[in-house]
Amino acid sequence: MFASSSAWARRIAVAGLAAAAMGAWAEYPERPLKFIVPYAAGSGVDVSMRPVADAMGRELGQAIAVDNRPSAGGIVGTQAVVTAAPDGYTVGYGNLVTLSINSAFFSKLPYAPAKDLVPIGLISSNAYVVIVRKDLPVRNLQELIAYGRAHPGQLSVGSPGIGSAGHLTGELLKAETGLAMVQVPYKTGTQAVGDMVNGQLDVTIENIAAVLPFVQQGRVKAIAVTSAKRASVLPEVATVAESGVPGFDVVAWGAMVAPAGTPRKVVDRLNTALRAALADPAVLRAYAALSVEALPSSPEELSALMKRETPRWAEAVRRAGVKGD
Repeated sequence: MFASSSAWARRIAVAGLAAAAMGAWAEYPERPLKFIVPYAAGSGVDVSMRPVADAMGRELGQAIAVDNRPSAGGIVGTQAVVTAAPDGYTVGYGNLVTLSINSAFFSKLPYAPAKDLVPIGLISSNAYVVIVRKDLPVRNLQELIAYGRAHPGQLSVGSPGIGSAGHLTGELLKAETGLAMVQVPYKTGTQAVGDMVNGQLDVTIENIAAVLPFVQQGRVKAIAVTSAKRASVLPEVATVAESGVPGFDVVAWGAMVAPAGTPRKVVDRLNTALRAALADPAVLRAYAALSVEALPSSPEELSALMKRETPRWAEAVRRAGVKGD
Protein backbone atom coordinates (compact mmCIF):
# COMPACT_ATOMS: atom_id res chain seq x y z
CA MET A 1 0.00 0.00 0.00
CA PHE A 2 1.32 3.43 -0.93
CA ALA A 3 1.59 6.18 1.65
CA SER A 4 -0.84 9.08 1.46
CA SER A 5 0.26 12.43 0.07
CA SER A 6 0.13 13.93 3.57
CA ALA A 7 2.43 11.19 4.90
CA TRP A 8 4.87 11.84 2.08
CA ALA A 9 4.76 15.55 2.88
CA ARG A 10 5.61 14.87 6.51
CA ARG A 11 8.51 12.63 5.50
CA ILE A 12 9.87 15.27 3.16
CA ALA A 13 9.58 17.92 5.90
CA VAL A 14 11.40 15.74 8.44
CA ALA A 15 14.14 14.94 5.91
CA GLY A 16 14.50 18.64 5.19
CA LEU A 17 14.88 19.45 8.88
CA ALA A 18 17.46 16.69 9.33
CA ALA A 19 19.45 17.95 6.36
CA ALA A 20 19.30 21.49 7.70
CA ALA A 21 20.50 20.30 11.12
CA MET A 22 23.39 18.37 9.56
CA GLY A 23 24.31 21.44 7.57
CA ALA A 24 24.25 23.58 10.69
CA TRP A 25 26.56 21.21 12.58
CA ALA A 26 28.85 20.98 9.57
CA GLU A 27 29.36 24.74 9.87
CA TYR A 28 30.00 24.58 13.63
CA PRO A 29 31.15 26.79 15.23
CA GLU A 30 29.49 29.90 13.86
CA ARG A 31 30.07 32.13 16.89
CA PRO A 32 32.48 32.46 19.83
CA LEU A 33 32.58 29.81 22.55
CA LYS A 34 32.63 30.08 26.34
CA PHE A 35 35.12 28.05 28.38
CA ILE A 36 34.03 27.92 32.03
CA VAL A 37 36.95 27.49 34.43
CA PRO A 38 35.78 26.87 38.03
CA TYR A 39 38.82 28.55 39.53
CA ALA A 40 39.84 32.16 40.08
CA ALA A 41 41.47 34.34 37.44
CA GLY A 42 45.22 34.23 37.91
CA SER A 43 45.17 30.82 39.60
CA GLY A 44 47.43 28.04 38.36
CA VAL A 45 44.55 26.38 36.52
CA ASP A 46 43.47 29.64 34.92
CA VAL A 47 46.99 30.49 33.76
CA SER A 48 47.44 27.03 32.22
CA MET A 49 44.07 27.04 30.44
CA ARG A 50 44.28 30.41 28.69
CA PRO A 51 46.95 29.35 26.15
CA VAL A 52 44.83 26.28 25.35
CA ALA A 53 41.72 28.40 24.84
CA ASP A 54 43.63 30.73 22.52
CA ALA A 55 45.08 27.87 20.46
CA MET A 56 41.73 26.09 20.22
CA GLY A 57 40.13 29.33 19.08
CA ARG A 58 42.63 29.62 16.26
CA GLU A 59 41.94 26.03 15.24
CA LEU A 60 38.15 26.51 15.31
CA GLY A 61 38.16 29.94 13.71
CA GLN A 62 36.21 31.41 16.62
CA ALA A 63 37.31 33.09 19.84
CA ILE A 64 37.02 31.13 23.08
CA ALA A 65 36.38 33.33 26.11
CA VAL A 66 37.53 32.03 29.49
CA ASP A 67 34.79 32.53 32.08
CA ASN A 68 36.10 32.14 35.66
CA ARG A 69 33.51 30.82 38.14
CA PRO A 70 35.40 30.06 41.37
CA SER A 71 33.83 28.90 44.64
CA ALA A 72 32.90 25.80 46.61
CA GLY A 73 35.72 23.56 45.45
CA GLY A 74 34.84 23.98 41.79
CA ILE A 75 31.17 23.08 42.25
CA VAL A 76 29.76 26.46 41.20
CA GLY A 77 31.60 26.55 37.89
CA THR A 78 30.95 22.89 37.12
CA GLN A 79 27.25 23.35 37.79
CA ALA A 80 27.26 26.24 35.31
CA VAL A 81 28.57 23.85 32.65
CA VAL A 82 26.01 21.18 33.55
CA THR A 83 23.09 23.60 33.16
CA ALA A 84 24.32 25.26 29.95
CA ALA A 85 22.70 24.55 26.59
CA PRO A 86 24.23 21.41 25.00
CA ASP A 87 24.90 23.17 21.73
CA GLY A 88 28.70 23.11 21.69
CA TYR A 89 29.09 26.77 22.57
CA THR A 90 29.79 26.18 26.28
CA VAL A 91 32.57 23.90 27.45
CA GLY A 92 34.14 23.56 30.86
CA TYR A 93 37.31 22.64 32.67
CA GLY A 94 37.16 19.62 34.94
CA ASN A 95 39.85 17.86 36.93
CA LEU A 96 40.69 15.30 39.56
CA VAL A 97 38.72 17.29 42.14
CA THR A 98 35.59 18.35 40.26
CA LEU A 99 35.13 15.14 38.26
CA SER A 100 36.16 12.52 40.83
CA ILE A 101 36.91 13.63 44.41
CA ASN A 102 33.86 15.87 44.88
CA SER A 103 31.50 12.99 44.04
CA ALA A 104 32.76 11.13 47.10
CA PHE A 105 33.42 14.06 49.41
CA PHE A 106 30.15 15.98 49.09
CA SER A 107 26.96 14.21 50.12
CA LYS A 108 24.72 16.59 48.17
CA LEU A 109 26.63 17.32 44.98
CA PRO A 110 24.11 18.97 42.60
CA TYR A 111 25.26 16.97 39.60
CA ALA A 112 26.70 13.58 38.68
CA PRO A 113 29.80 14.06 36.50
CA ALA A 114 29.45 10.77 34.62
CA LYS A 115 25.77 11.46 33.88
CA ASP A 116 25.54 15.23 33.48
CA LEU A 117 28.74 15.94 31.56
CA VAL A 118 30.15 14.71 28.25
CA PRO A 119 33.92 14.08 28.13
CA ILE A 120 35.78 15.93 25.36
CA GLY A 121 39.34 15.00 26.25
CA LEU A 122 42.19 15.25 28.70
CA ILE A 123 44.28 18.42 28.66
CA SER A 124 47.15 18.10 31.08
CA SER A 125 48.72 16.39 34.04
CA ASN A 126 51.34 17.22 36.60
CA ALA A 127 52.54 15.48 39.70
CA TYR A 128 52.30 16.44 43.31
CA VAL A 129 55.47 16.59 45.37
CA VAL A 130 56.05 15.82 49.03
CA ILE A 131 57.99 18.69 50.55
CA VAL A 132 59.34 19.24 54.05
CA ARG A 133 60.72 22.24 55.90
CA LYS A 134 64.37 22.78 55.10
CA ASP A 135 65.64 22.04 58.62
CA LEU A 136 63.72 18.79 59.11
CA PRO A 137 66.45 16.11 59.33
CA VAL A 138 65.22 13.92 56.48
CA ARG A 139 66.37 13.63 52.85
CA ASN A 140 63.85 11.22 51.38
CA LEU A 141 60.51 9.54 52.02
CA GLN A 142 62.00 6.54 53.82
CA GLU A 143 63.76 8.87 56.25
CA LEU A 144 60.53 10.80 56.78
CA ILE A 145 58.74 7.55 57.64
CA ALA A 146 61.51 6.62 60.07
CA TYR A 147 61.41 10.08 61.63
CA GLY A 148 57.65 9.85 62.07
CA ARG A 149 57.99 6.51 63.85
CA ALA A 150 60.70 7.88 66.11
CA HIS A 151 58.66 11.00 66.93
CA PRO A 152 55.02 9.80 67.15
CA GLY A 153 52.42 12.55 66.96
CA GLN A 154 54.98 15.26 66.30
CA LEU A 155 54.88 15.58 62.49
CA SER A 156 52.42 18.11 61.08
CA VAL A 157 51.15 17.94 57.49
CA GLY A 158 49.40 20.87 55.86
CA SER A 159 46.90 20.85 53.00
CA PRO A 160 44.73 23.39 51.16
CA GLY A 161 41.60 22.26 52.99
CA ILE A 162 39.91 19.05 54.09
CA GLY A 163 38.84 17.03 51.04
CA SER A 164 41.37 18.69 48.74
CA ALA A 165 43.56 16.62 46.45
CA GLY A 166 46.59 17.45 48.59
CA HIS A 167 44.83 16.33 51.75
CA LEU A 168 43.57 13.06 50.30
CA THR A 169 46.89 12.27 48.61
CA GLY A 170 48.40 12.57 52.06
CA GLU A 171 45.77 10.19 53.40
CA LEU A 172 46.63 7.66 50.68
CA LEU A 173 50.32 8.00 51.54
CA LYS A 174 49.65 7.56 55.26
CA ALA A 175 47.55 4.45 54.59
CA GLU A 176 50.26 2.91 52.38
CA THR A 177 53.20 3.67 54.66
CA GLY A 178 51.80 3.85 58.17
CA LEU A 179 53.22 7.37 58.46
CA ALA A 180 51.48 9.21 61.28
CA MET A 181 51.04 12.95 60.75
CA VAL A 182 48.75 15.53 62.33
CA GLN A 183 46.55 17.16 59.67
CA VAL A 184 46.60 20.99 59.57
CA PRO A 185 44.07 22.38 57.07
CA TYR A 186 44.70 25.75 55.39
CA LYS A 187 42.55 27.83 53.08
CA THR A 188 45.17 27.63 50.33
CA GLY A 189 48.31 25.67 49.55
CA THR A 190 50.21 28.95 49.43
CA GLN A 191 49.50 29.54 53.11
CA ALA A 192 50.73 26.05 53.99
CA VAL A 193 53.98 26.55 52.07
CA GLY A 194 54.43 29.94 53.72
CA ASP A 195 54.22 28.38 57.18
CA MET A 196 56.66 25.69 56.09
CA VAL A 197 59.16 28.29 54.91
CA ASN A 198 58.80 29.96 58.32
CA GLY A 199 59.40 26.66 60.12
CA GLN A 200 55.86 26.31 61.48
CA LEU A 201 54.85 23.27 59.41
CA ASP A 202 56.72 20.04 58.76
CA VAL A 203 55.23 18.51 55.61
CA THR A 204 52.86 19.29 52.79
CA ILE A 205 51.92 17.76 49.45
CA GLU A 206 51.44 20.27 46.67
CA ASN A 207 51.34 20.64 42.92
CA ILE A 208 54.91 20.81 41.60
CA ALA A 209 54.26 23.99 39.64
CA ALA A 210 53.11 25.76 42.80
CA VAL A 211 56.18 24.97 44.89
CA LEU A 212 59.00 24.58 42.36
CA PRO A 213 60.45 28.09 43.00
CA PHE A 214 60.63 27.38 46.75
CA VAL A 215 62.41 24.09 46.09
CA GLN A 216 64.86 25.67 43.64
CA GLN A 217 65.63 28.44 46.13
CA GLY A 218 66.31 25.92 48.89
CA ARG A 219 63.54 27.26 51.10
CA VAL A 220 61.91 23.81 51.34
CA LYS A 221 63.11 20.28 50.49
CA ALA A 222 61.43 18.02 47.92
CA ILE A 223 61.67 14.38 49.00
CA ALA A 224 59.31 12.48 46.66
CA VAL A 225 57.02 12.99 43.68
CA THR A 226 53.67 11.22 43.51
CA SER A 227 53.58 10.29 39.80
CA ALA A 228 54.64 6.91 38.42
CA LYS A 229 57.69 8.47 36.77
CA ARG A 230 60.06 11.18 37.94
CA ALA A 231 59.27 14.79 37.12
CA SER A 232 61.44 16.31 34.40
CA VAL A 233 61.87 19.49 36.46
CA LEU A 234 62.99 17.52 39.54
CA PRO A 235 64.89 14.59 38.01
CA GLU A 236 66.91 13.96 41.16
CA VAL A 237 63.80 13.46 43.33
CA ALA A 238 62.60 9.85 43.55
CA THR A 239 58.98 8.84 43.11
CA VAL A 240 56.89 7.54 46.00
CA ALA A 241 56.82 4.19 44.21
CA GLU A 242 60.63 4.12 44.06
CA SER A 243 60.70 4.97 47.75
CA GLY A 244 59.08 1.72 48.84
CA VAL A 245 55.40 2.13 47.91
CA PRO A 246 54.99 0.10 44.69
CA GLY A 247 52.20 1.20 42.37
CA PHE A 248 51.68 4.59 44.00
CA ASP A 249 50.65 7.03 41.26
CA VAL A 250 48.78 10.29 41.81
CA VAL A 251 48.73 13.14 39.30
CA ALA A 252 46.69 16.31 39.03
CA TRP A 253 44.94 15.81 35.69
CA GLY A 254 42.78 18.35 33.93
CA ALA A 255 40.25 17.90 31.15
CA MET A 256 37.59 19.52 28.98
CA VAL A 257 33.93 18.58 29.29
CA ALA A 258 30.59 19.76 27.89
CA PRO A 259 26.95 19.55 29.00
CA ALA A 260 25.29 16.17 28.59
CA GLY A 261 23.44 15.99 25.28
CA THR A 262 26.11 17.80 23.28
CA PRO A 263 26.06 16.12 19.83
CA ARG A 264 28.83 13.62 19.14
CA LYS A 265 29.86 15.47 15.96
CA VAL A 266 30.47 18.57 18.03
CA VAL A 267 32.36 16.61 20.68
CA ASP A 268 34.60 15.15 17.98
CA ARG A 269 35.21 18.58 16.47
CA LEU A 270 36.15 19.97 19.88
CA ASN A 271 38.40 17.00 20.59
CA THR A 272 40.23 17.51 17.29
CA ALA A 273 40.73 21.20 18.08
CA LEU A 274 41.89 20.39 21.61
CA ARG A 275 44.46 17.90 20.34
CA ALA A 276 45.76 20.48 17.88
CA ALA A 277 46.00 23.06 20.67
CA LEU A 278 48.01 20.69 22.85
CA ALA A 279 50.54 20.33 20.02
CA ASP A 280 50.77 24.10 19.48
CA PRO A 281 54.30 25.40 20.18
CA ALA A 282 52.98 28.34 22.20
CA VAL A 283 51.02 25.99 24.48
CA LEU A 284 53.99 23.64 24.89
CA ARG A 285 56.27 26.55 25.81
CA ALA A 286 53.77 27.78 28.38
CA TYR A 287 53.39 24.30 29.83
CA ALA A 288 57.14 23.79 30.07
CA ALA A 289 57.39 26.99 32.09
CA LEU A 290 54.59 25.80 34.38
CA SER A 291 55.97 22.26 34.80
CA VAL A 292 52.79 20.90 33.21
CA GLU A 293 52.61 18.01 30.74
CA ALA A 294 50.20 18.12 27.80
CA LEU A 295 48.04 15.00 27.84
CA PRO A 296 45.80 14.72 24.75
CA SER A 297 43.27 11.89 24.71
CA SER A 298 40.02 10.69 23.19
CA PRO A 299 36.67 11.27 24.94
CA GLU A 300 36.59 7.55 25.73
CA GLU A 301 39.99 7.67 27.45
CA LEU A 302 38.82 10.54 29.66
CA SER A 303 35.63 8.65 30.50
CA ALA A 304 37.65 5.56 31.45
CA LEU A 305 39.94 7.65 33.67
CA MET A 306 36.96 9.13 35.52
CA LYS A 307 35.57 5.63 36.11
CA ARG A 308 38.90 4.47 37.56
CA GLU A 309 39.59 7.53 39.67
CA THR A 310 36.19 8.05 41.31
CA PRO A 311 36.11 4.82 43.40
CA ARG A 312 39.77 5.25 44.29
CA TRP A 313 39.14 8.65 45.81
CA ALA A 314 35.93 7.48 47.43
CA GLU A 315 38.07 4.98 49.34
CA ALA A 316 40.50 7.76 50.30
CA VAL A 317 37.60 9.84 51.63
CA ARG A 318 36.32 6.83 53.57
CA ARG A 319 39.74 6.19 55.10
CA ALA A 320 40.10 9.83 56.07
CA GLY A 321 36.69 9.80 57.72
CA VAL A 322 35.77 13.19 56.26
CA LYS A 323 32.73 14.47 54.44
CA GLY A 324 31.64 17.75 52.87
CA ASP A 325 28.27 19.39 53.46
